[in-house]
Amino acid sequence: MACGGRLAFMNIMYSKKGPRCNYGPTNTYIVTSPIGDMEILSCPKGLHNLHQVDTITDENFYPEPGKQVILLSQLYNDNGYTYKPALQCIDWLQAYFHPQQSSSEPPTPPWCPSISREGTFTHTVWSTLQSQIQFGNTISYGRLARLCGNQKACRAVGQAMRTNPLQLLMPCHRVIQENGQLGNYSSGRRIKVKQWLLQHEGVIK
Repeated sequence: MACGGRLAFMNIMYSKKGPRCNYGPTNTYIVTSPIGDMEILSCPKGLHNLHQVDTITDENFYPEPGKQVILLSQLYNDNGYTYKPALQCIDWLQAYFHPQQSSSEPPTPPWCPSISREGTFTHTVWSTLQSQIQFGNTISYGRLARLCGNQKACRAVGQAMRTNPLQLLMPCHRVIQENGQLGNYSSGRRIKVKQWLLQHEGVIK
Protein backbone atom coordinates (compact mmCIF):
# COMPACT_ATOMS: atom_id res chain seq x y z
CA MET A 1 0.00 0.00 0.00
CA ALA A 2 1.40 3.43 -0.95
CA CYS A 3 2.15 5.95 1.77
CA GLY A 4 -0.78 8.17 0.82
CA GLY A 5 -3.10 5.19 0.80
CA ARG A 6 -1.92 4.15 4.24
CA LEU A 7 -2.53 7.64 5.60
CA ALA A 8 -6.03 7.67 4.15
CA PHE A 9 -6.67 4.25 5.68
CA MET A 10 -5.38 5.42 9.08
CA ASN A 11 -7.63 8.50 8.92
CA ILE A 12 -10.69 6.35 8.23
CA MET A 13 -9.73 3.79 10.85
CA TYR A 14 -8.93 6.12 13.75
CA SER A 15 -10.31 9.59 13.24
CA LYS A 16 -13.37 10.85 15.04
CA LYS A 17 -15.06 14.19 15.37
CA GLY A 18 -13.48 16.14 18.16
CA PRO A 19 -15.29 18.09 20.86
CA ARG A 20 -16.29 21.70 20.39
CA CYS A 21 -13.88 24.13 22.01
CA ASN A 22 -14.05 27.88 22.65
CA TYR A 23 -10.43 28.17 21.56
CA GLY A 24 -10.99 26.81 18.07
CA PRO A 25 -11.65 23.54 16.23
CA THR A 26 -9.83 20.41 17.27
CA ASN A 27 -7.57 18.27 15.11
CA THR A 28 -6.74 14.59 15.54
CA TYR A 29 -3.29 13.12 14.99
CA ILE A 30 -2.12 9.49 15.04
CA VAL A 31 1.52 8.75 15.82
CA THR A 32 3.57 5.60 16.24
CA SER A 33 5.26 4.80 19.56
CA PRO A 34 6.96 1.94 21.42
CA ILE A 35 3.63 1.17 23.14
CA GLY A 36 1.58 1.20 19.96
CA ASP A 37 -0.16 3.89 17.97
CA MET A 38 -1.29 6.90 19.98
CA GLU A 39 -3.97 9.48 19.28
CA ILE A 40 -3.50 13.18 19.99
CA LEU A 41 -6.49 15.51 20.06
CA SER A 42 -5.66 19.20 20.14
CA CYS A 43 -7.17 22.63 19.63
CA PRO A 44 -4.98 25.70 18.94
CA LYS A 45 -4.80 26.42 22.68
CA GLY A 46 -3.73 23.01 23.95
CA LEU A 47 -4.25 19.27 24.14
CA HIS A 48 -7.63 17.69 24.82
CA ASN A 49 -6.59 14.05 24.73
CA LEU A 50 -3.56 11.79 24.43
CA HIS A 51 -3.97 8.03 24.61
CA GLN A 52 -3.14 4.71 23.04
CA VAL A 53 -5.65 3.79 20.36
CA ASP A 54 -8.61 1.95 21.84
CA THR A 55 -7.74 -1.39 20.22
CA ILE A 56 -4.64 -1.81 22.43
CA THR A 57 -5.15 -3.85 25.62
CA ASP A 58 -3.00 -6.21 27.68
CA GLU A 59 -4.17 -9.07 25.46
CA ASN A 60 -2.49 -7.64 22.35
CA PHE A 61 0.19 -5.38 23.86
CA TYR A 62 3.56 -6.03 22.20
CA PRO A 63 5.96 -3.17 23.01
CA GLU A 64 8.64 -2.17 20.52
CA PRO A 65 11.26 -0.24 22.56
CA GLY A 66 13.19 0.99 19.53
CA LYS A 67 10.20 2.35 17.64
CA GLN A 68 10.37 6.07 16.86
CA VAL A 69 7.49 8.50 17.33
CA ILE A 70 6.40 9.36 13.79
CA LEU A 71 3.27 11.08 12.52
CA LEU A 72 1.04 8.64 10.65
CA SER A 73 -1.98 10.83 9.94
CA GLN A 74 -3.86 13.96 10.84
CA LEU A 75 -7.53 14.62 10.34
CA TYR A 76 -7.14 18.13 8.91
CA ASN A 77 -4.17 19.67 7.11
CA ASP A 78 -2.34 22.33 9.08
CA ASN A 79 0.22 25.03 8.43
CA GLY A 80 2.39 23.72 11.28
CA TYR A 81 1.43 26.58 13.57
CA THR A 82 -2.30 26.43 14.31
CA TYR A 83 -2.00 23.14 16.18
CA LYS A 84 1.41 23.77 17.67
CA PRO A 85 0.51 21.96 20.96
CA ALA A 86 0.06 18.71 18.98
CA LEU A 87 3.44 19.11 17.30
CA GLN A 88 5.02 19.85 20.67
CA CYS A 89 3.39 16.68 21.97
CA ILE A 90 4.99 14.61 19.20
CA ASP A 91 8.42 16.03 20.11
CA TRP A 92 7.72 15.40 23.79
CA LEU A 93 6.72 11.79 23.18
CA GLN A 94 9.88 11.17 21.15
CA ALA A 95 12.01 12.56 23.99
CA TYR A 96 10.10 10.54 26.59
CA PHE A 97 10.54 7.23 24.81
CA HIS A 98 14.08 7.95 23.52
CA PRO A 99 15.75 10.36 25.95
CA GLN A 100 19.21 9.30 24.77
CA GLN A 101 18.42 10.70 21.33
CA SER A 102 17.42 14.14 22.61
CA SER A 103 20.05 16.81 23.20
CA SER A 104 17.64 18.81 25.35
CA GLU A 105 14.25 18.26 26.95
CA PRO A 106 11.46 19.71 24.80
CA PRO A 107 8.83 21.91 26.44
CA THR A 108 5.84 20.16 27.93
CA PRO A 109 2.88 20.73 25.60
CA PRO A 110 0.05 22.73 27.17
CA TRP A 111 -3.37 21.26 27.82
CA CYS A 112 -6.47 23.16 26.92
CA PRO A 113 -8.09 24.94 29.90
CA SER A 114 -11.45 23.56 28.79
CA ILE A 115 -10.60 20.00 29.90
CA SER A 116 -10.59 20.90 33.59
CA ARG A 117 -11.74 23.79 35.73
CA GLU A 118 -9.03 25.47 37.76
CA GLY A 119 -9.74 25.27 41.48
CA THR A 120 -11.36 21.85 41.37
CA PHE A 121 -9.74 18.94 43.19
CA THR A 122 -9.30 17.02 39.93
CA HIS A 123 -7.42 19.94 38.40
CA THR A 124 -5.20 20.12 41.49
CA VAL A 125 -4.46 16.39 41.29
CA TRP A 126 -3.56 16.53 37.60
CA SER A 127 -1.40 19.63 37.99
CA THR A 128 0.39 18.28 41.06
CA LEU A 129 1.05 14.92 39.46
CA GLN A 130 2.42 16.50 36.28
CA SER A 131 4.65 19.04 38.01
CA GLN A 132 5.96 17.09 41.00
CA ILE A 133 6.16 13.39 40.12
CA GLN A 134 8.92 13.27 37.55
CA PHE A 135 10.37 10.55 35.31
CA GLY A 136 11.64 7.61 37.38
CA ASN A 137 9.54 8.36 40.48
CA THR A 138 6.32 6.95 41.88
CA ILE A 139 3.82 8.09 44.49
CA SER A 140 0.99 6.40 46.37
CA TYR A 141 -2.64 7.50 46.13
CA GLY A 142 -2.54 8.54 49.79
CA ARG A 143 0.62 10.63 49.46
CA LEU A 144 -0.71 12.31 46.34
CA ALA A 145 -3.90 13.17 48.23
CA ARG A 146 -1.78 14.75 50.97
CA LEU A 147 0.22 16.75 48.42
CA CYS A 148 -3.09 18.04 47.09
CA GLY A 149 -4.17 19.21 50.53
CA ASN A 150 -6.64 16.48 51.53
CA GLN A 151 -5.13 13.34 53.04
CA LYS A 152 -8.54 11.64 53.17
CA ALA A 153 -9.22 12.05 49.46
CA CYS A 154 -7.64 8.80 48.20
CA ARG A 155 -10.80 7.81 46.35
CA ALA A 156 -11.04 11.23 44.72
CA VAL A 157 -7.42 10.84 43.58
CA GLY A 158 -8.31 7.47 42.11
CA GLN A 159 -11.24 9.02 40.26
CA ALA A 160 -8.96 11.74 38.89
CA MET A 161 -6.63 9.02 37.62
CA ARG A 162 -9.52 7.19 35.94
CA THR A 163 -10.64 10.35 34.13
CA ASN A 164 -7.14 11.48 33.14
CA PRO A 165 -7.36 12.48 29.45
CA LEU A 166 -3.62 12.81 28.85
CA GLN A 167 -1.80 9.50 29.13
CA LEU A 168 1.91 9.91 29.98
CA LEU A 169 1.73 13.72 30.13
CA MET A 170 -0.31 13.47 33.32
CA PRO A 171 1.64 10.42 34.49
CA CYS A 172 -0.98 8.37 36.31
CA HIS A 173 1.18 5.29 35.62
CA ARG A 174 3.45 6.61 38.40
CA VAL A 175 0.66 6.37 40.98
CA ILE A 176 0.81 3.05 42.82
CA GLN A 177 -0.70 1.45 45.91
CA GLU A 178 0.58 2.06 49.44
CA ASN A 179 1.93 -1.51 49.62
CA GLY A 180 4.03 -1.04 46.50
CA GLN A 181 1.72 -2.99 44.20
CA LEU A 182 1.20 -1.38 40.81
CA GLY A 183 -2.57 -1.20 40.94
CA ASN A 184 -4.78 -0.83 37.89
CA TYR A 185 -4.20 1.19 34.76
CA SER A 186 -6.75 2.24 32.17
CA SER A 187 -9.53 0.55 34.17
CA GLY A 188 -7.45 -2.62 34.43
CA ARG A 189 -7.15 -3.08 30.66
CA ARG A 190 -3.49 -2.03 30.40
CA ILE A 191 -1.68 -3.17 33.53
CA LYS A 192 1.13 -4.60 31.35
CA VAL A 193 1.48 -1.17 29.78
CA LYS A 194 1.90 0.41 33.22
CA GLN A 195 4.52 -2.18 34.10
CA TRP A 196 6.40 -1.53 30.86
CA LEU A 197 6.35 2.24 31.39
CA LEU A 198 7.75 1.91 34.91
CA GLN A 199 10.42 -0.45 33.60
CA HIS A 200 11.23 2.07 30.88
CA GLU A 201 11.65 4.73 33.56
CA GLY A 202 13.86 2.45 35.67
CA VAL A 203 11.45 2.20 38.59
CA ILE A 204 11.14 -1.58 38.36
CA LYS A 205 13.17 -4.28 36.61
